[in-house]
Amino acid sequence: MSEFGRLVEEYTNKGEASVHGLMAKCVDKNGEIYSKIAGYDSISPDASPLREDAVLKVASASKFITSVALLQCIDQGKLTLDEPISRILPEVAELKVLDEITDSLEVHEHAPKAPITARHLLTHTSGMGYWFLNPSLMKWRKRPDFKPSNFVTERYATPLLYEPGEGWMYGSSLDWAGIAVRRLHNTTLEDYMIEHIWKPLGRQAPFPTFRISKKPEYEARLMQGLERTPEGGLKETSFIFGNNAEDEEGGKDLACTMGDYLAVLQDLISDTPKLLSPSTISLMFTPQLPPSSPQTDMLLQWKPAWAICTGPVADEDVNHGLGGTLTLGPAEAIGQPKNVLCWGGASNVIWWICKDEGVAGFFATQMTPFADKKILELTTAWRREFWEERRRSVDMS
Repeated sequence: MSEFGRLVEEYTNKGEASVHGLMAKCVDKNGEIYSKIAGYDSISPDASPLREDAVLKVASASKFITSVALLQCIDQGKLTLDEPISRILPEVAELKVLDEITDSLEVHEHAPKAPITARHLLTHTSGMGYWFLNPSLMKWRKRPDFKPSNFVTERYATPLLYEPGEGWMYGSSLDWAGIAVRRLHNTTLEDYMIEHIWKPLGRQAPFPTFRISKKPEYEARLMQGLERTPEGGLKETSFIFGNNAEDEEGGKDLACTMGDYLAVLQDLISDTPKLLSPSTISLMFTPQLPPSSPQTDMLLQWKPAWAICTGPVADEDVNHGLGGTLTLGPAEAIGQPKNVLCWGGASNVIWWICKDEGVAGFFATQMTPFADKKILELTTAWRREFWEERRRSVDMS
């Protein structure tokens, strides 16, 4: 038995599972080339074996699908990568760069030197952060005049944390990108994706949704969201697995199946892609951050957020493409070649595309914390097994 097979058997053992269920698949342009589905859809005593059509809340893996949607708008000629996005999102022009917020909650900020662009949104170089991940923004939200909101244009109207284009910060850029797609097509983000992503790929209703509570037949297939307890067990959680009933957050609220997500990944490695032009796909795999720059330095500070996605790649070989982290060198410990575009989500969903070899992979469970020790063991063993099997099949052909 392989290391991955042994870990899967041990960790998904019903009744004492440390991971209630998982799915891992890889595809090439012709279809599925690797598949492993194990465990159960919940920790209930009467839990059912996990099915391939289970619905997943993919958390920040939503960002990639929203990135594809915004890149489609660029292919359609509705905007360019480097024009000010304020033509579509005037609210963004009002955001200032935060200099300081004092203990008395006095805010010092200044107007940015350069406008935010679609390229900035797609590469997390806009200056936007997530308030719940940044102490300065959390402090900013304590101001007496602050009013919380669930609407993206208000919820994420926080100060910029650096000059646009001059740093890297994981944040709300793709939530704003989702608003841009909606406005450019005068529709909801969900309906846009149905017409321009899911239907062209031949996916069938019920389609992926940003508001799963409004689709009971889809919600009934939802894999249970869990979190690791201090003792190492699992318990139910609503953290990161909820949905915003008031607005669509393109950065975190998509619910879909493994098949839906893999269909997007597979299209981007096909000979005749339906979603994006070949030149745009090529640009997605082009490094967007200057080497040895403040941008790459800041990206490295976020290594805990992306290391499980990239695999064990040397720090100097990590950059960012249009839509995900990009590896410029191999991850030799798992046999992974260079030029892999990847990202994931807090529910321990991971995706990757190796354009050079024409393969892509998707791993999912539904539990936190992200990059949990056992999840890291599983994803590492999975990728090593896949690449070892691929090398053997190539050598035999």
